[in-house]
Amino acid sequence: MLTLLWLILIYGMIGFIFAVPFAFWGVDQIDPAAKKGSLGFRMLIIPGSLLFWPLLLWRWWFRLAPREEWSQHRKGNWEA
Repeated sequence: MLTLLWLILIYGMIGFIFAVPFAFWGVDQIDPAAKKGSLGFRMLIIPGSLLFWPLLLWRWWFRLAPREEWSQHRKGNWEA
């Protein structure tokens, strides 16, 4: 049980160390829409970045942008 708590603590510490720089610099590189984000937006994404830091680190390292949504609305085909 103590080992599990230590692993959670270490994961959280690494996540926090990653989340702050990611929120202020990294998110701009993987999502162009985030470049216009305010300070409040950047503060709001820190908890999620802390939790999902392995995935976000992967996307930041390889500069993977989010996928473009493709639906009937994007195609402009309003008639089914």
